[in-house]
Amino acid sequence: MAEETGDTGDGSGRRSFLKYAGAGGAAALAAGCKTRENPGASGGFENTVTGNGTGSGTAPPQPLAGNSINIGCLAPQPESFPVGQSMWNSMQLAVDDINKNGVPGIGGRGILGAKLNAVSGNTEASPGTGLNEFNRLVQAEGCKTTFGTFLTQVTLQCFNAMKATQTVHITTAAAGPKPGRIVHERYDEFKWHFRAGPINSFDLARAELEFLNLYADKLGWKTAAVLIENIAPFDPFAELLEPNIGEFFDDVPVFKRSSSGTTNWTPLFDEVESSGADVNLIAQALTGTAAVKQWANQNRSFEMGGISLPAQIYEFWEEVSGACQYIFTMNAVTPQTTNTPRTQDFMKRYRKTYDTYPVYSGPITFDAVKAYAVAMARYVLDNDLDRIPTNEEMVEALETYKFDQGTILPEIKFTPPEADYAHEPAWTSMKETGVPVWQQWQVDEEIAEDYGVMHSFAPEQNKTSDYSYPDWIDYPSDHPANQ
Repeated sequence: MAEETGDTGDGSGRRSFLKYAGAGGAAALAAGCKTRENPGASGGFENTVTGNGTGSGTAPPQPLAGNSINIGCLAPQPESFPVGQSMWNSMQLAVDDINKNGVPGIGGRGILGAKLNAVSGNTEASPGTGLNEFNRLVQAEGCKTTFGTFLTQVTLQCFNAMKATQTVHITTAAAGPKPGRIVHERYDEFKWHFRAGPINSFDLARAELEFLNLYADKLGWKTAAVLIENIAPFDPFAELLEPNIGEFFDDVPVFKRSSSGTTNWTPLFDEVESSGADVNLIAQALTGTAAVKQWANQNRSFEMGGISLPAQIYEFWEEVSGACQYIFTMNAVTPQTTNTPRTQDFMKRYRKTYDTYPVYSGPITFDAVKAYAVAMARYVLDNDLDRIPTNEEMVEALETYKFDQGTILPEIKFTPPEADYAHEPAWTSMKETGVPVWQQWQVDEEIAEDYGVMHSFAPEQNKTSDYSYPDWIDYPSDHPANQ
């Protein structure tokens, strides 16, 4: 649930992070960008009405029939990198749903008869490329709205372009809090930005503190070490965690920012082990794969987890040959969880269509497109329009209407302009919302005989399995591992 890293200037950081993660080894950056239109409904679209979301026995209203609306996906390496793939694939699923079945709760076809088209842009995880792709999608491809962005640096790079073109952008993967703060402080200029998810980095830290408050003692964690990768997206996370984490442990003997270039974890793991820490709480992106392999291969005497971007990816088990067993990580959803009544339908459909499971950016993008469509449709109907709302009107619509058919959270409602972080997902707490989930890689032969399972052990409403303890650690008889 954390974005990967910023642009280092020479491009080496981008190359590393786009290559490190799963899916059999993500491909290196592709040259150029591809434009693809979603294969939605074909001819006769505007005159075809299906479904009946009104329950009145009459055909759903179609005042926008004859129109076509392009939306863009700003994704890093949408052909190969799991975060970008999940965005683009999920946008196509959402567009296909809307074109065939209409807006949730209304029905018909498209957005009140208007056909939706998805157009892909490859940001290459670069702020400069991201800005170029934003401008291409808006100016050359005629996209009314864009979705996506994985790095907060990419999101921020597009802010002036959003202002200049008055284009709504809905972020669906970047976690940095700065965009929401800017919208609050300079609303008239930058009201065009919204974030459907994930919750921002400060809220991620609050969620981890809440998790520790509820579960650290139950799991037998008395002392903790903390290693947070020293990259900009983790700065707010570390800033909030450091002064507060001591409330939940007898001792926190190690709290360090680990280098994003770390390849040999032995010295750091020696320090954690010699400190007597029960658990090593991590926040890792670039270095997550090497850390997990070495922790397991060295049979370290402490448990490990926290935020591990690689461990959120379904192919990670294969990538590390099962070394991720017992690793736990914060996540938005897993293949097993039932965040809402719609979660499993989405996950199974994605699996059937793409032969894998999405990472967090997928269902967030899926929900964001649906939320946007609902906001547009409700605004049109409530204001008796027979035209597509302007972008200014769409800002008002997104601020006004909530979406209650989500796959991760039951509803999407954006924080108001006066909030300290405006146009953010209105998240309250893990206990109340069930998000984030705390996932652990486990072996469960009832689900997969020859592959790891991404089970959730917390919070209670999204629990699919008990927490599992590393089998090489010799726990005392009174430890929860032996109860």
